[in-house]
Amino acid sequence: MHQTMFPLLIVNILENHATKEKSLSITEITQFVNREFGPFAMEKEQLMNRSTVTRILDAMEFCTGEGNLLNFKVTQCGSENKKLFCLENIRGTKGISGQASGK
Repeated sequence: MHQTMFPLLIVNILENHATKEKSLSITEITQFVNREFGPFAMEKEQLMNRSTVTRILDAMEFCTGEGNLLNFKVTQCGSENKKLFCLENIRGTKGISGQASGK
């Protein structure tokens, strides 16, 4: 699997497993990615490591922070001691699929 797909995998994990009430840590996101998408790692032991997930989350948090680019933003939902992440829907949409709320 090419590395350009990694942010999409992380968004998939956040959309399917994280909420504001149950946000995910970097370790949990890494474990989900490696468990769900591990078969695509080919010869590697794991698809992603924690530092890769951290870099991608930091970039996604920065790029989606204004809410102008996509219909969601990656948000840090945790306390000061622990970084926890979730997706925050914006523009009256449900999920990242773009389906209008109320359907």
